[in-house]
Amino acid sequence: MDERHLVHELMKAVSEEAPEFAVRPRFPGLKKFAAFAYVAERFGYRYLGHAPGSAALNNPYFLFRRTPDARERAAALMESTPSTPVRKALPGMRPGLGLTPAPDARREVDLLYSQMVVDASGRYSPRVLSNILILPIVLAIFLTFPGYTVGNVLIAAAVWGTFFALYLVGLGVTRTRRKKHLARLTAAGVEWPPRVDV
Repeated sequence: MDERHLVHELMKAVSEEAPEFAVRPRFPGLKKFAAFAYVAERFGYRYLGHAPGSAALNNPYFLFRRTPDARERAAALMESTPSTPVRKALPGMRPGLGLTPAPDARREVDLLYSQMVVDASGRYSPRVLSNILILPIVLAIFLTFPGYTVGNVLIAAAVWGTFFALYLVGLGVTRTRRKKHLARLTAAGVEWPPRVDV
């Protein structure tokens, strides 16, 4: 299960006292990953957004950097649950339900989710539009096989028009979501994206 994979990567970083680690979630959806980021922060690893060089990927890596008090945080968590493995009693999560936030952690998890939505909206970049604009060339190449009939050209134009319309709808939805989540972060006093020196 992906939750075990994520917790394993976190525990590995904690035990090695790694200055940072990058992880790519395998399951779809940012809400569970936001819960994981909450757990990572309890152990002293702060979520910083997409790892450098991976933001353009469809499934980018996410970067976590160690905080100065990480050793103390991890030690306090290990002492508070000495008889229970950490993976079964994740801090701030409901016991036995994996990465399902408890009510007292919900607000912070929601803010981490908003940060991730803002990060994801940055991937809807001009690169996506350039791919749409290259599509007519690809369609023209494919039309050489069946031939350039009026019907085939109309089908190719309809395919391109559909992709372009979907791009415009996606752009509108992405901008609306970004604005909503930035407003939530601003209201909570969270500066996002973070500065480089965080």
